[in-house]
Amino acid sequence: MRSRVLSLAIAFALSAVSAGVEAHHSAAQYDFGQTVRVEGVVKELRIANPHTALFLEVKDAKGSRVVEYEAHSRNNVYRRGWRPDMVHPGDAIAIEIAPLREGGDGGYVKNFILKDGTEF
Repeated sequence: MRSRVLSLAIAFALSAVSAGVEAHHSAAQYDFGQTVRVEGVVKELRIANPHTALFLEVKDAKGSRVVEYEAHSRNNVYRRGWRPDMVHPGDAIAIEIAPLREGGDGGYVKNFILKDGTEF
């Protein structure tokens, strides 16, 4: 009986740990060997954990559209210099991204560049 309880406790603990690991995705979809500069107008910026989401209206040869980009967590962008009043919807900014490997819209933001040249 004691070994059965121990086995169940171990199984439960392993399943709890594996659920958390499975919930976080990999960054393998981004090509960190490349850097692409994108300019646009901020539609929304959600700086949060575990990742920041930037929705940027871009205009290029494909036309005008809103593209979602992913970036570091709140604490990481804060350490790089971001402050809550720096970026607002309607602001024109540039970003440097690691593009998606499959070539679609989106990417991982390596650097934010504000109109005044401030980078974070």
